[in-house]
Amino acid sequence: MPRLFEDELHDAMQQLFDETIEALQLAKVSPDLDDLSATFAVALLKLGLATGFVEQKHPGFAKEVEDKRQRVIAALTQEQKKH
Repeated sequence: MPRLFEDELHDAMQQLFDETIEALQLAKVSPDLDDLSATFAVALLKLGLATGFVEQKHPGFAKEVEDKRQRVIAALTQEQKKH
């Protein structure tokens, strides 16, 4: 299977993905809101770092992510208005 990224960036991204997944798994079993907010903060931080790493190699990637996020929000908003 071809790699999306090369060598060091691939390894860094894999680590960030693993750490993000771990934070989300901890969020699933969070015993209270303080713990839940901490695990969300870690997951968001890791996703932000991953986005920044890709942005360094592929300028415009962060904007593309934000544009897609906005389209998803708009689509969900439209869907909720229908119901």
